[in-house]
Amino acid sequence: MLLSQNRHWRVTRGKSAPEIVVCLEREELPEDWRDFKDFRLEIPVDRWNRVVKHVRTDRKLFGGVVLEFANQEDQLSVVLGHDRLFGDLQSVLQDATSMLVEIGALALTVVDVGPE
Repeated sequence: MLLSQNRHWRVTRGKSAPEIVVCLEREELPEDWRDFKDFRLEIPVDRWNRVVKHVRTDRKLFGGVVLEFANQEDQLSVVLGHDRLFGDLQSVLQDATSMLVEIGALALTVVDVGPE
């Protein structure tokens, strides 16, 4: 199932798959980015919250969070170093999160933060 897609990224999940796959769109990559064409993140659904929590933080922090999910760890810092790829990744992850909530794969909960 397609959760989100933009010019550079595609986010998918099988109906009963335990993971969400974030991969680069091969056809849309400029010629000098072709080395990244097989790069993808395979994120377990139960770890998605941790990833999306840090999607708008510092690149290094975000990279540390998703490092264990990258199929080509050596390319992660280079992929996240490209402003356009990183910006598109942030956007597609947020859109995918909305879709996961909409289809019921993720639930929003109220967290009690104590008295105000």
